[in-house]
Amino acid sequence: MLHRYLYFIVLLATFIFSVNCFAQQRSKADSTAMALQFVDSLLPEGNYIAEILGPPPIDSTQSEILKKMKLAINQHEDWFLKTMHGLKPGDSMPYHKNLGVSEQEYAAFLQFSQSIKMDKIGVVALKIIRQDNNIYFEPEDFPHYLNELAIDLKNHTIMIGNIPLKYKGQHIMDAKNTTLVAGSWKGYSWDLEEISKDGQLISEADQIDPSASRALNIKSIKLTIGKLDHKDQCFLYLKSDIVDKGHVLAKQDMALLLKKE
Repeated sequence: MLHRYLYFIVLLATFIFSVNCFAQQRSKADSTAMALQFVDSLLPEGNYIAEILGPPPIDSTQSEILKKMKLAINQHEDWFLKTMHGLKPGDSMPYHKNLGVSEQEYAAFLQFSQSIKMDKIGVVALKIIRQDNNIYFEPEDFPHYLNELAIDLKNHTIMIGNIPLKYKGQHIMDAKNTTLVAGSWKGYSWDLEEISKDGQLISEADQIDPSASRALNIKSIKLTIGKLDHKDQCFLYLKSDIVDKGHVLAKQDMALLLKKE
C-alpha cells in the first residue's frame, strides 16, 4: 500500500518512470549467476554515451488536471490513504469527487499516465571501469547513485555504497508493453525494500495502517539492467527513495540507454 501511495504521488507530481514488467520465474540457485553473466557480457570497459530518458512534456490541459488533483489529495489525505490501502496491486484508483476533477478529466488523466513512453531528453558521457572482477560507473557531470554502484561478478553481489541489493528476477518487456520509445527489451533487476518503525523492521508492508505512514522510515532502491532487443544498447534504470518519518531524505530516478563509443 505505502509503495502504491508513494508512486501515485510521484506520478501526479512528475510522471517519472517506473519499471512495470512481466517477470519470468527461475530457480533461485542459478538465477543470480545467470543475471550477472548477462551483465558481464553487456558492459565492457570503456567510454559510453548515455542517453537520459524522460517522459514527454504535458500540455496545459493535463497540467491543470494534475494541479487540481494534487490540491484535492492534500485536502483529503486521510481518505486518499484509506482508499489506496484497499486497492489490489495493479488496480487503478476508482473515480471519486475527492480527486478534485470531473469523471471525464480523471479518465483523461488515467489514459495519459498509462500511455507514457520514455524518450531521450539529454545526453551525458559515462565511463565504465572493470577492476578485480568488479564493474564501476563514472558519470561525467551527472551526480547520482550511479557512481556508488559496484557490481561484483565473482561474488555475485551488487552494492550501492555499502548497501547490498537482492536479486529480484528476470524481466521481459515486449513491443506492446514496453515503456521505452526505443523498443522492447529484456533484463534483470535487483532491489532493497526496508520499512521500519521505531527501529523495528516491518515485514508485512501492506498491513500498515495508512495513518501511521508519517512515523515510518523507508529505504527503497531498485536497479534494472537490460538490453534492447533490436539495438546494441544497454538499458539501465536506478531509483532510490529514502524517507525518515515522512521526510524525504533522498529521491532519485534515472533511466539511461548506454552505447559504447
